[in-house]
Amino acid sequence: MGRFPALLLVTYMLSFTSGGFEPNCASDQDYGWPRFHNRTALEQDVPWATYFRSVYGDLPESYPICVYDLWDINEAAYLAAGLNSTGRPIVSPDAVREGDLTHGVNGYLLYHGQWDPAPNGTWVEVSHRVYPTELVGMWVWRTRGSGIWANLGRTIVFPSPADPAKTHADALAFFREGCSKHISPRWPQMESDIFGFCAREKGYDSIQFRPQEGQTPLGTFGLIGQTELVLTQLDGQYTCGVPDTTPTPLRSGWMASAPCNCTNEAIADTCGLMPKPPANIKLESPPLCEVRAHAPQNECVPTTCLPSRCSL
Repeated sequence: MGRFPALLLVTYMLSFTSGGFEPNCASDQDYGWPRFHNRTALEQDVPWATYFRSVYGDLPESYPICVYDLWDINEAAYLAAGLNSTGRPIVSPDAVREGDLTHGVNGYLLYHGQWDPAPNGTWVEVSHRVYPTELVGMWVWRTRGSGIWANLGRTIVFPSPADPAKTHADALAFFREGCSKHISPRWPQMESDIFGFCAREKGYDSIQFRPQEGQTPLGTFGLIGQTELVLTQLDGQYTCGVPDTTPTPLRSGWMASAPCNCTNEAIADTCGLMPKPPANIKLESPPLCEVRAHAPQNECVPTTCLPSRCSL
């Protein structure tokens, strides 16, 4: 283990090997959201049947189904299904409580105040935007309900400290130790080296980060309901996570039942993770976006970065 404390590994690593899918209807409370005990019940609720078909391509095969399980609510599908006419209010993010519908980074968000890490081998739903600087490794949000699935494989969990200066500190220390690669001092290349190459070398397929300590409502970086997840075997510079789209390990459908039909789309010259590097970053490489390559005074426009998606 070198200098890295063994106790820290015991604390953060999910050593169990169970997997599969997150349980359906684990909560006894539905917070006003529907619970469907069989396919017939869902088919009879036309708006929600329309919604599930829009997001997953068909209705679920296993029941019961609890809408409260979802964290990510597809806004376009929700509106197209007429679910906005049910009278469910859209709550302001600063007033959100358990089970409320609010605005998230992808559209609507169904708020949950508790987050649990997923075991090794679990299929989870994720959301991602393509960034040119994610050379090795893909940073995603864990968003149950997105309709895009990834398998965690061998996973490990780290905290997200309240102090921004300590962001990812434990994970950085763990993956740096013993890594055979010369880790670049330049950012964001450093992240690809550590959370991509070094994580792969240590045999991890994913890295889970807990919600940020002290943040209320639950979330990360001030974003409600969002928690970070790195898929180390994929590369976030590609829509499909891999340069050849045919064998992408991402899946779609209900419970990852269908292949993810995706296309690696061109990245806009202005696409970047943030407008410019944080103030404490002195060495930027590669440039956050193409327009900064020859004119560092230019700023990237994160909204021009396209989301990863699977066509149904």
